[in-house]
Amino acid sequence: MSRERLVAPGFEPVAKVFDKYHAGDHHGASFAATVKGRQVVDLWGGKKSDGSSWGSDTVCVVASGTKGICAVAVLMCVERGLVDLEARIDSVWPEFATGGKGHVTVGDALAHVAGVPGIERSLTFEEIIDPVLMARYTAEQVPFVKVGLPTYHALTYGWIASEIVRRTDGRSIGTFVREEIAGPLSLDLHIGAPESVIPRIAKTVRASDYNYTALMGKDVDPRLAFVYGLMPTDKAGTPEMSRAELPGGGGVASAYAMSRLYAMLVNEGELDGVRLLKPETIAIARRERSVGADELSGRLLRFGVGFELNPNPSRLGMAPDAFGHTGAGGSTHGAWPSLRTSFSYAVGEFQPEPRDSRGIELLDVLDECAVKARKSN
Repeated sequence: MSRERLVAPGFEPVAKVFDKYHAGDHHGASFAATVKGRQVVDLWGGKKSDGSSWGSDTVCVVASGTKGICAVAVLMCVERGLVDLEARIDSVWPEFATGGKGHVTVGDALAHVAGVPGIERSLTFEEIIDPVLMARYTAEQVPFVKVGLPTYHALTYGWIASEIVRRTDGRSIGTFVREEIAGPLSLDLHIGAPESVIPRIAKTVRASDYNYTALMGKDVDPRLAFVYGLMPTDKAGTPEMSRAELPGGGGVASAYAMSRLYAMLVNEGELDGVRLLKPETIAIARRERSVGADELSGRLLRFGVGFELNPNPSRLGMAPDAFGHTGAGGSTHGAWPSLRTSFSYAVGEFQPEPRDSRGIELLDVLDECAVKARKSN
């Protein structure tokens, strides 16, 4: 359903920053935010790769923002008694014990400490978009970093999360998200987009100097090829990738939908009269389960159950209690519980982190507006 652009009184500075980057013929994007469950910003603008205008119904690849959606799915299984975060992962998935990693708890595996941040084998695109096959490859992979310490599981996180859902609930992660999250909350977000959504997906554009942050600079650890070499970035936003269930980074959504998802998480698990999670379950998810320097990239990592937690290098805003998940190329999706504020920035053009200030500026000004709104109420 078509919507009108929304900027609540007091949040005009957010629109000013957004339009600086995404008005007219600039690359398209969307940005949305809520405060106390009320939508205060819903913006879109710019152009898609084919030259058409980015509209209210345009969706795009949210890259690793997909991990946050997966985390919600797993948490719902936890609440239903299907998953025990403190159980050994091999109690749910015996094959995962290969290489001595079966003792890792389910919750810790979702905090990027399972020791298998990538797959040491040559893979075709057809294999990569088969989540059951890739879960098998992940289980068979012998750890090549220290088990128990955080190393970013760029795509393998998604195959771990999706297989936990499949083995305990019986449905694929895409079906679970559609039937249990997107449907009840009327959210335009998908892990495996249906045919009706395909025409609305903006194909991703990469800046000429774009690369993953971990691969930039000197002395790049060669093992990172097994982590980021799996990424089919040239197909981001294409129909063949969008139809696939790529739970580590292939979800498609609008910023409006992602901001509503996180609004649920900072409003005691309820949104628009629909409750998905209990507050105590969300609190468990936000509790730190891993922290440390990534063995491969050296970047500081800090995770709860699937969510990035502040403080870390990821761009989740200034709030010390921020949680959520950023995505390759500049997207960011999350929430600030202390301000009961949620946000999402979904981008059509991937830019390299060192020179990309778009999300930082948007979240900085959103923070200022949200703080002022809280003081005035």
